[in-house]
Amino acid sequence: MKNTFLNSLYCLAFMALTVACGDTQNSQNSAEGSSVYNLSYAYGAQMALSLRQSDLTDDERNADKLVEGVQKALEKDSLAIDLANQLIQMRVSSKKPSETTEQANDIAYNLGVVMLGRLPFIEAIEASDFDVNAIKEGYVAATASDSLKLSNTEMDSVLQAYFEPKGKAYSEKMQAKQQADAAIFIEQGANFLAENATKEGIVTTESGLQYEIIKEGSGPKPTLESQVKTHYHGTLIDGSVFDSSVDRGEPATFGVGQVIKGWQEGIPLMSVGAKYRFYIPNNLAYGMQAPSPKIPAGSALIFDVELIEIVQ
Repeated sequence: MKNTFLNSLYCLAFMALTVACGDTQNSQNSAEGSSVYNLSYAYGAQMALSLRQSDLTDDERNADKLVEGVQKALEKDSLAIDLANQLIQMRVSSKKPSETTEQANDIAYNLGVVMLGRLPFIEAIEASDFDVNAIKEGYVAATASDSLKLSNTEMDSVLQAYFEPKGKAYSEKMQAKQQADAAIFIEQGANFLAENATKEGIVTTESGLQYEIIKEGSGPKPTLESQVKTHYHGTLIDGSVFDSSVDRGEPATFGVGQVIKGWQEGIPLMSVGAKYRFYIPNNLAYGMQAPSPKIPAGSALIFDVELIEIVQ
């Protein structure tokens, strides 16, 4: 498919390949040419096309079992979807074809679960929107390279009309949630830093960066242009660790001018051999971005940093 949205959709649904049957309430035949039929047929065909470059065996692409998996995905059973994702990842990581027909059928079934169930907006998809018989029809035709009842352009149009609004609504929902969560973390960070500033030994700079000296050093001080070797231990204000070279047992080397603003300001205050604790407000850290699941947007950060060496 050339359509950017649809490429993203199928990359997302097929992500698990690169990193008991459901009920039959939606297995009725819809009228050929109806919106349900066209959507289902197009989705089945595009599932088959997206699998062409995989190393799955024919049995692992079994149409009947795959469609059963799609039915299960439409039940929105998160545990079943997560389990299916794990099993498919194991198959891909091992790169070993199934040894028995039963194993191959399990792969096909779980593949069907994953390819619809792993869409982030699966909760917005209704089982009545799909006819699994039409999904199978499109899947079988595309797998066999038969002439399809819909052109690529028609399939792109049908799939985009259905999935794009759901993807947009999901993105807007997640963005609103992230902003609401960030506001909470910003408030918590501000309260923490206000109280922390009153403690003995805490120095607050004009920018809002706070630091305390755990151990003074006696060597030279780095500049923004310096490369430095450090040990560090990073936590949120609740004490949860998000990154630590100390825990890894290996110092980190980086350019002072290439890290977050709180470090850019704080590390040049240190002499080689010193160890400081930095309390960094969100605007000097990652702001409204969440660089990892362990660092929510809007978080204030705490770092213990030991300056080991200025790397020449």
